[in-house]
Amino acid sequence: MDYAPTSTGRSQKPILGGPIGARAIMDGRAVIVLGSNNYLGLANHPEVIARAKEALERYGAGPALNPPLATTPIHEALCAALARFHRTESALLFNSCTSANVAVACTLVGAGDRIFSDRLNHASIIDGCRLSAAESRVFNHADFAHLEAQLAEPGASRKLVITDGVFSMEGDAADLASLIQICRRHGAALVVDESHAAGVIGPGGRGTAALRGCEGQVDLVTGTLSKAFGAFAGGYVAGPAARIRELHDRGRFFMFTTAVSPSAAAGALAAVEIAMRDDSLARRLAENTQRLRAGLAKLGFRLLGGDSPITPIMIGNEEKAAALSRALLEDGVYVGAVRFPVVPRGEARLRAQPSAAHSTADIDEALAVFANVGRNLGII
Repeated sequence: MDYAPTSTGRSQKPILGGPIGARAIMDGRAVIVLGSNNYLGLANHPEVIARAKEALERYGAGPALNPPLATTPIHEALCAALARFHRTESALLFNSCTSANVAVACTLVGAGDRIFSDRLNHASIIDGCRLSAAESRVFNHADFAHLEAQLAEPGASRKLVITDGVFSMEGDAADLASLIQICRRHGAALVVDESHAAGVIGPGGRGTAALRGCEGQVDLVTGTLSKAFGAFAGGYVAGPAARIRELHDRGRFFMFTTAVSPSAAAGALAAVEIAMRDDSLARRLAENTQRLRAGLAKLGFRLLGGDSPITPIMIGNEEKAAALSRALLEDGVYVGAVRFPVVPRGEARLRAQPSAAHSTADIDEALAVFANVGRNLGII
């Protein structure tokens, strides 16, 4: 069935005409996609699609039951696979990582407790902290002296520190070794959101804890199925069985939401299994990231990050960032512009994200377009 796009009066964005891979159909033509979360190129992998289709035929579009009421063998297998991937005892599925982060902040701490959040954490973490009955504190990005001073203040029954593993707008990875030491000194639990890290960075693509040599030392990990693991809707929390049981029994954002569809769970399970058995995808992603970053830096673009595939190309001026994104798309490369209110005014950027699906020829072709457009617009 063909769907004709309609005008809604809102700002226009590209219309996808097929699956996301190294390239995709946008507005009726093929372009190189350097702005998706399809890190391992699994969103259209034949095994992932076949497993999702099989589950759709067997279980239908969805279970039509809240998660505490019923599950399927596929959901249970996915939880077990995510626990193995993160080398933890247990895992619990949510319908998004937003729900997972809010559930952690609102369930594991409450009145009389404190929760401490990095200033550059993802919006879902920020919202979870705001919704929690615990007192919420914000520490400056990667400023551990600031965090430690806050943790040392008396008056809290329980303390929970929560951070992104990879910060989504900056591309840098958290210094987990320092955070772990600080949390231990002050009796605080540490939660790490690995949404942009799981399957992506570290040995075997096992995330920030693996990258920093800290596996097994983080109290809880949250993550998403919507990025490296096939780009399906859904999120999860992984950690000790007792903590996961508490979230299962008391987490309102688990209990009163709908379940991940069986087809999404089956496809994501296939993606997790592929990521665990084939680390060549994570290695290819790292190679593509290095090639893209080196090429952009050589052209004269100002970059942030360096720990992950997220490559912020700093422009500053919001109109100029939007113009660069539009001109790139016109010449066959898609990279979205990120502007206020997602980032502060004056810090507009393009967020480039290569994929394991890209070939070296794809990266080089995209760099040639960046060179031409960047010079035409006077950015480089």
